[in-house]
Amino acid sequence: MRLDPPDSYWKKDVALFLGRRLSLAIKMLYPAAIILPVAASGIPAQYAAAVVGLVAIMAGTFGAGESLTNDINDGILVRVALTPLSPYRIVAEILVVNAALDFLQLLPALAGVYLLHPAPPAWVLAATVAVFATLLTANAIGVLLANFTSSPADVLLYATIVLFPLIYLSGFFRNQHPEGLLAALRHLVPFAYMNDALKEIFGLATAASPLAVILVPTLLGALTAAAVCLTAPRLLSPRL
Repeated sequence: MRLDPPDSYWKKDVALFLGRRLSLAIKMLYPAAIILPVAASGIPAQYAAAVVGLVAIMAGTFGAGESLTNDINDGILVRVALTPLSPYRIVAEILVVNAALDFLQLLPALAGVYLLHPAPPAWVLAATVAVFATLLTANAIGVLLANFTSSPADVLLYATIVLFPLIYLSGFFRNQHPEGLLAALRHLVPFAYMNDALKEIFGLATAASPLAVILVPTLLGALTAAAVCLTAPRLLSPRL
């Protein structure tokens, strides 16, 4: 596929995503290669939901953090900062576009899950929105980490430190029915709502409602993205 040279930073990511057919095919197939065998198996619903959730979280966080760190080291972001565009706009575009590209990668796998596990349309919509909100939040975490890292290896280390407690609070593997402070904290993590929606898709009833799963993580993801956009001047500044 032939594309015109990008004239803004977010178009670079789109060009890299769509530019090579083999690479595009691999990017589209690898989430399905992980998720669909799990969806077709008979493992408990909570673990099947956890696998889908982990793929989404890791794809968003590592993809954004490592890509930005490489571009920082190559001096690309410093040159982007010299353009007349607002740094806040640049970072906002990075977040939205990368979350959309990650969602496009996951869409075939999600479609396969919905076909293998038919669920009410309300829960299908809720799960789809919650996955996108998770990807937006994960990309925001990746962008935030790029402010403090100097290599892709650092992104992996710091992301693990940040994501582990969030995944625990969300109830992916343990802490399925938290109480008190843990329950209150769980309500503040967008990943938890995606986890509830995916459990419903896989046949495990939860206390969540489709409306809450749509509205709350969308709001939390948007607030997280907005907060990370405030770091734009630091992200685009020269590194010593």
